[in-house]
Amino acid sequence: MTPRVRAVLAVSVLALLIGGVSLYTVLTDEITGTVRSTESSEFESVPMEGPDGGTYAFMSTQPGTDDVPVTYDPCQTIRIVVNPDRAPRNADEILDDALDRMEETTGLQFQVDGTTDADPLSTEAGDAGDRPPVQISWSDAEAVPDLDGDVAGLGGSTWVEEDGFRQYVTGIVVLDAEDLDDLGEDVTRTVLLHELGHLVGLAHVDDRDELMHPYGDLPDWGPGDLAGLAALGGTCD
Repeated sequence: MTPRVRAVLAVSVLALLIGGVSLYTVLTDEITGTVRSTESSEFESVPMEGPDGGTYAFMSTQPGTDDVPVTYDPCQTIRIVVNPDRAPRNADEILDDALDRMEETTGLQFQVDGTTDADPLSTEAGDAGDRPPVQISWSDAEAVPDLDGDVAGLGGSTWVEEDGFRQYVTGIVVLDAEDLDDLGEDVTRTVLLHELGHLVGLAHVDDRDELMHPYGDLPDWGPGDLAGLAALGGTCD
């Protein structure tokens, strides 16, 4: 893979809140926080080793822990709406394929509910009983300045804390449609998987054998990625 293709994954993700500063919004008796990818190149998340090798890290962990991740509820389908305004050719097929791979890997269930014309970064804060759909947008650097340069995507989720327990309730994925259309379907699928990894809670790792390395050139998950995704997913009991 060329250096240009590797560079499109340079969307470093830390366990930071929007804008690199802590942002907490009190909603009645609950607290929400949003984590998403940033352009920093540091690796501050605590790395862990998978049982079959490799490393992984979480975007957010439960209060007072380094290794208990914040996750989506495996008993609730993650609903998705898509802003297709600048979508490249075959975008629907690429998304369907990536979501199938995510379901297979995590055990979480995803459902595309339709389209939206909402702003790509319009994540609403929900609560335990009100979970806005995840928004996946095909956009560009003019609309989303964080996509400038070699950055091909952003991704992350919003958690709600109730009784000391945090759970993701919604999130965003934003993809640079123009760059990815030029780079082709295989790279687009790789970038989408990478950003969906952020969406469900994986952070970047400094390990080039993992898809979650910011400059990684793997077409699919590495052993650490798989371990982290297993910890973030699960089945409904």
